[in-house]
Amino acid sequence: MSCGVGSSMPVTFLIFSDLVNDFLEIVLTGKFDVLPIIHKFAIIGAVTFFVGFLQMFCLQLNAKLQSRKIRLLLYRQILAQDVAWFDEQNVGSLITKLTEGVEKIETGIGEKLGIFVQCIIVFISGLIIGFTKNWRLSLVACAIFPPIVIGFGILSYIVRKYTTKTQTAYERANSIASEALGAIRTIFAFEGQKTELKRYSSELDEAEKYGIKMSTSVSGVLGMSEAFAYILISVTFYYGMVVFTMLIGAITIGQALSQLDSFNIAITSASEIFPIIDRIPPIGKQEGGTVLEQFRGDIKFENIYFSYPTRKSVQVLNGLSLSIQAGQTVAIVGASGSGKSTVIQLIQRFYDANDGQILIDGVDIRELDLVWFREQLGVVSQEPVLFAGTVAENIRLGSLNATNEEVEEAAKMALVHEFVSKLPEGYNTFIAEGGGAMSGGQKQRLAIARALIRKPRILLLDEATSALDTRSEKYVQRALDNAKIGRTVVMVAHRLSTVRDADSIIVVNKGRVVEVGNHNQLMALKDGVYAKLVKISGADKTPQGGSEESEEEDDDFVAKAIISQEEIHGRRNTNAKPTLDDVSSASDGKTIDDFALIKDEDLKASSEILRMNAPEMSYMIMGLIISLISGGVQASFTILITEIYNIFPLMDNKVKLQRTSVLSGVLAAMGIVRFLCLLGGGYLWGVAGARLTKRCRVILFNAILNQEVGWFDSSENQPGTLTGCLAADVPTLQNISGRRLASLLEVLTLIIISLIIAFVYSWQIALVALAYFPVLIVVGAFNMTQYTNDGSKANVKGAGLAFESLSAAKTIFSLGAEAHFVQRYELEALPLNKKILLSSAAYAVFSALANSLSAFQVAGVFYAGGNLMESKSVTLVGIFRAYSAISFAAQQLGYVAAFAPDSRKAKEAAGRIFAIINRVPDLQPDEGDFPTVPFKGSVSFNNVHFRYPTRKKIKVLQGFTYAVKAGTSVALVGQSGCGKSTVLQLVQRFYDPTQRSAATSGAIYLDGMNMRDLAPTWIRRHIGVVSQEPNLLDLTIGENIAYGLTFDEDPPSMEQIIEAAKQANAHNFIANMPQGYDTPVGPRGSRLSGGQKQRIAIARALVRKPRLLVLDEATAALDNESERVVQAALDEAMRRGDRTTLVVAHRLTTVENCDCIVVLENGRCVESGSPATLMEARGAYYSLHNINAKT
Repeated sequence: MSCGVGSSMPVTFLIFSDLVNDFLEIVLTGKFDVLPIIHKFAIIGAVTFFVGFLQMFCLQLNAKLQSRKIRLLLYRQILAQDVAWFDEQNVGSLITKLTEGVEKIETGIGEKLGIFVQCIIVFISGLIIGFTKNWRLSLVACAIFPPIVIGFGILSYIVRKYTTKTQTAYERANSIASEALGAIRTIFAFEGQKTELKRYSSELDEAEKYGIKMSTSVSGVLGMSEAFAYILISVTFYYGMVVFTMLIGAITIGQALSQLDSFNIAITSASEIFPIIDRIPPIGKQEGGTVLEQFRGDIKFENIYFSYPTRKSVQVLNGLSLSIQAGQTVAIVGASGSGKSTVIQLIQRFYDANDGQILIDGVDIRELDLVWFREQLGVVSQEPVLFAGTVAENIRLGSLNATNEEVEEAAKMALVHEFVSKLPEGYNTFIAEGGGAMSGGQKQRLAIARALIRKPRILLLDEATSALDTRSEKYVQRALDNAKIGRTVVMVAHRLSTVRDADSIIVVNKGRVVEVGNHNQLMALKDGVYAKLVKISGADKTPQGGSEESEEEDDDFVAKAIISQEEIHGRRNTNAKPTLDDVSSASDGKTIDDFALIKDEDLKASSEILRMNAPEMSYMIMGLIISLISGGVQASFTILITEIYNIFPLMDNKVKLQRTSVLSGVLAAMGIVRFLCLLGGGYLWGVAGARLTKRCRVILFNAILNQEVGWFDSSENQPGTLTGCLAADVPTLQNISGRRLASLLEVLTLIIISLIIAFVYSWQIALVALAYFPVLIVVGAFNMTQYTNDGSKANVKGAGLAFESLSAAKTIFSLGAEAHFVQRYELEALPLNKKILLSSAAYAVFSALANSLSAFQVAGVFYAGGNLMESKSVTLVGIFRAYSAISFAAQQLGYVAAFAPDSRKAKEAAGRIFAIINRVPDLQPDEGDFPTVPFKGSVSFNNVHFRYPTRKKIKVLQGFTYAVKAGTSVALVGQSGCGKSTVLQLVQRFYDPTQRSAATSGAIYLDGMNMRDLAPTWIRRHIGVVSQEPNLLDLTIGENIAYGLTFDEDPPSMEQIIEAAKQANAHNFIANMPQGYDTPVGPRGSRLSGGQKQRIAIARALVRKPRLLVLDEATAALDNESERVVQAALDEAMRRGDRTTLVVAHRLTTVENCDCIVVLENGRCVESGSPATLMEARGAYYSLHNINAKT
């Protein structure tokens, strides 16, 4: 179809040559008979419309269907890869490929491909016509083609080279952003905003540099091609219309070259995407392996050696051998880093052993059908991952075909049914990504239900209770005891009290099995490793009596919280899914998309973009001048090229040659000017566009990082959505900046000058020619609204969905839920085929109409022109100049129409971007006082009330009052949901206490200063935080320890970093690593064990030498030996007289050395005093202690 449309232009010019001859005959003879030729133009117009419609419909439909297919296939293949591959990838980079990468491929195989083919066909047709009419002259004219071919080669090389480098830099930047937003509380706690902004910006510096080079190079090559075309025209134009068809061909080659940057960008993106699609993972999930008809659940490791692919020099398992009989409950214990969790991962076949053999029921695990085998496994990990959806949907992920009755049965076995029944919609209650307001125990029990609904033969428990408080652990442990019945259970645990009843306990040390036996047998071994571990942990102590507690109160609290969330965001029906349209902005009550769709904001968005580009105003002004000159040169071309019609009738050859020589020289000079304009404009607008893109990304990222924590609690501001905005929305601004804007200004200049020329030479012809302009305007208006509801909005939604799933890839692999998430991605993030079909057809109709009207215009113009010439109202040159000028303007108006949808997308994206940038945070990091007096460390809570912004009906703190003296250590204890962790968040000023009224407003004081008057930055500078989840960044170990301090006037030295690591019991394992403190930890610390990550997090807090140390379950993830050493270090740190320590802990044994214990219930302090005093009082603390001892 593109060939047909392309062929119509040379045919049109061939007929046009006959039309010119007829008009010359009118000048010479006065005879008028052009109707037959005008009829031919009408026929060409009809054929062009039909063929043009088919061309554009097929191209648009194919591009959109192919991009949809590629995006879906890429997502499916990403989830089909093995875990080792994921260890080397970054979620941000993968999301960039799913959004920007696929969109660039769509651009390259869509309309631009049709334009390219059309131009090539015009060139070939022109060549054929030229050689048919005059082969000698055509051979001379072919001199233009070698430079064009060379230009093509240079352009391809340059665009692919710089596109690859630019894309790589953007992927690294997106990875940094997604990682930071996923650990936003850690970023805030350690003042890491500047660090993350610097990391992000440094990657964008590379993208900017290569973007400018690419813009300049592409424009230079295009300018060179056009310059050669102008020069060739200057030499050969006077030989007539036969050669003119070749000249048109030469010009269209230049137009074809202008599409090559899109093709090369698409090819570059495809070269990064299709290797992923084509990659066959070493551990494939395709069916075809052995399926055991009678699966028992025997597991045997024979002399297993293993090292992680990302750390091949570190041997994790060294000849490990173990045997687990079907139906046994086996516990694997040992020090942190000994290889316990690695065993769990190898059983799931996340990796294959380097040497040795793993047998399942006597069959090598590598011979089993992997999909079938994982269906036989149930996995509960330390950090349960829940996905956005209903409670039932989350449980049903364990078995997608499970009935409602089976869902309830699994929930009852996991002791979560009663809690779920109290939720507003029961099992159909929507919960946010990560579990929303649920406590750790409730999330863990849902994860157990999800594992049990699979009815697994093998149950794998990897630290399933280590992160829970005492009461939650007790109920989860009861649920696990139910789950163990009738199946093989392999459990890894640090708390040895949870493994006492195991049939067999396997002690692992440095990748080898050192002891095997049940609890009594191992305790009987003198100087045994297990006995020492038990002694250290205190698990051999006899539990004291005490009252039983239930988690019912906690369940009630969280059920109310979830009810509150639903009241805020609106009740959802059973099958509803969260969308950007479902949620409201925390700042002004409007969704980001609503902001973008308000038409009155379009001008504001454009002005905001221009203001952001203000530092490059000098470049833009110079670029504007060059664009005006370049547009003027092209418009002047119509006057010069139509001068041929003044020269043809001349009889004096000497005068003809003289005028031709002058005209040729002017045309050649215009070619040189055009080259210089394109080269200079490419650089100037390239600088403006690249810097705008970088600046917008940096400003947007900075704005996000400077919002208050409460803003991130809102569902529309989740990491996936924000990462999608950075990755998909900001690049869209390039549609109205840089080279695109330069081309638009050039075109507008050409249109204006062309219209002036047309009306000067013949206003009658100009009016006739302008009659079809309204159609082009309608086309532009249609394009303006085309894809408004698809485009970038779908990209952002798809990015958010991809972020949620790819960030939890291991959980999805364990569940075997890859196909489910692929289906969800297809339904929620990709447009339907029917919608694509309708939009492509509508676009094709208007596009074909715009392309075909030029032939009808010729018929109308020259019919009118013939009549005007007969009446002596216009000259031949006047007709051709007016027509040529209007034709030039019409062609460029089509470019403006094509620019419209891109402009619309850019304005929508700008609306979303500036909604964030212009939002004033409720808590600005640097707003407030920066006291010059040293902070001593006293903290006073005076009648503090608090409700979370997303749960305003739930009172978390209700008049909490307590004074922490400087230099003392205070532990906050209580049942889950009592407000302990909330107190720590308020101390870091993540939130401010809720103001009840001016008279009764509670407050928090630091050294007697109201915290509301202090800048959050100053407060956090004096606090060291160790939280339950360490959240390490993808940096080296040394950089993670010094995180947030690199911009200080006196950053920590390597000696200070090492000293902090020694205090945290981390130095030895760091020193044993090949790169020591320069060892990269991987995304989210993936290359380290849980205990290693936590010890680095402790070192990160201690290196700051904080006056206030905040410990929120700082040792929960450590094994007993590491916990003992780290706890001793923390105790030593707490004993420093100049440091205040606030501790939240579930294990009360870890707070026995604190100066004071504060017991919270329902957001109030109900008891406080030293541990000994509170035990003697036999009150709330005494009860907690008894419950703790039982577990």
